[in-house]
Amino acid sequence: MPRPSTEREAAAPTTPIQRERASRILRVAAHLGADRGLDSVRMADIAAEAGVSLATLYRYHPTKHHLFAALMLGYATELGPGRTAKSADPIETVADMMAAACRSMLARPLLGRAMIVSINAIRAESQTTGFDLRSRILGAVGITDPTPDDLQITGLVEQTAYGILSWAVMGELTPAEAEDSMRRACKLLLAPWRS
Repeated sequence: MPRPSTEREAAAPTTPIQRERASRILRVAAHLGADRGLDSVRMADIAAEAGVSLATLYRYHPTKHHLFAALMLGYATELGPGRTAKSADPIETVADMMAAACRSMLARPLLGRAMIVSINAIRAESQTTGFDLRSRILGAVGITDPTPDDLQITGLVEQTAYGILSWAVMGELTPAEAEDSMRRACKLLLAPWRS
């Protein structure tokens, strides 16, 4: 079967039936990705288990990398002050949020690796990923009008978190080491917020 064009925009579900179908595809991809890893999962397997045609799957996700990147976006969407207890200290709030994200991703290492590899592949194509951890960090501490320094600091936290997660899913860090590194990075990088 010819591979669909990756240059077209993925379709967005608009009806309740389409949203349920799109959610089912993501659930199946997460399950298969956690069990088998990215290389061993075929789009045809996902479509069959989700009960959709291969054409429907490609309509929502032009490639397997787009599909697993969408799962990563789901993780990012879940991050924020509602997910962790908000501390009076903004640094602790962000450190707790990032440690929770680390634990969540590394609980299923094959899936975590599939998501990181897929985000890398999408970024390598110079396509926008929609993965915006900065706004989640700012929202967690209640910053609605960030300064240029706030944006730079949160960008550094995002880049560092991405690096730590990349190392962890590749087996270079244990989950405990990754969480410890994530907390330490937040404390170092966000130190200007203490004043």
